[in-house]
Amino acid sequence: MPDRITAALTRRRLGGAVLLLAGIIIAALVLWPGGTDQKATKPLPVRIVSVPPLGLGFAHPRTWKRTVSGETIRLTSPDGSLLLLFSSPFDRPGVGFAKQEARRALLKRFAPAKVVHDGPARLGRHEASSFELTGERGGGLVRALVHVGSSRWRTYVVTMLTGENPSKRRLADARRILDTVSFSKPRKI
Repeated sequence: MPDRITAALTRRRLGGAVLLLAGIIIAALVLWPGGTDQKATKPLPVRIVSVPPLGLGFAHPRTWKRTVSGETIRLTSPDGSLLLLFSSPFDRPGVGFAKQEARRALLKRFAPAKVVHDGPARLGRHEASSFELTGERGGGLVRALVHVGSSRWRTYVVTMLTGENPSKRRLADARRILDTVSFSKPRKI
């Protein structure tokens, strides 16, 4: 009888040792450099932008250049053919007023200019109001598409500037960026 008990204990110990050894081997494969999928360590092709004081967030391709000046964020496409400006000029909801001011400023800046479209739009999951105008700058045609949206706390103006015939690729990039826009409660940092 003691031999049966000893044999049973030995089998349990052997089984436990095998499981422990298998666990160590699996952990070594997962944690060892080169034992992981190299794609998992590759950086994402986008940058996530979060501006807590403005309650604004969005994502853009890493190839786009970003500069910040006060409450305005400027994104420039790699070839310089498309410019996106994100701003939050008012700390209160006021889509109508912000849209009117943006329209007035752009009509003056790109004169002679005219509004070619006016209607609803989307900024991420948020409803927005939009207009598009064409004008002149430096002897060339300029197109401006403006989206104005607001949260309970702030109003946001996003302006896209292009030349006469922007590439479909750059417009698709800009649409994807606009689809990632999110608003939140502004926080002081």
